[in-house]
Amino acid sequence: MAKKIAKLHRLFFVRPKENTNADELAKRFAGFDSVDEVLLTEGDYGFIVRARIGSLEEQKELAKSISEVSSGSCGTAVSYYRYRK
Repeated sequence: MAKKIAKLHRLFFVRPKENTNADELAKRFAGFDSVDEVLLTEGDYGFIVRARIGSLEEQKELAKSISEVSSGSCGTAVSYYRYRK
């Protein structure tokens, strides 16, 4: 059984392969059930994918799926707190 963790947001920093169709890839990321938001960015990463994850296995599976879909690399950060203005 998957070890349950707090349903916190995970941020996946995605560096897709070159010449990827950004709109198509963003739509594919947004199609994952746990994904709340997809940001197209400029700089070191092409996308930031924000997802709400409930277990470490889910986090690993989503990271694997994101890497496969993007044909690139994927790093992860955990958001423990959220401050809004």
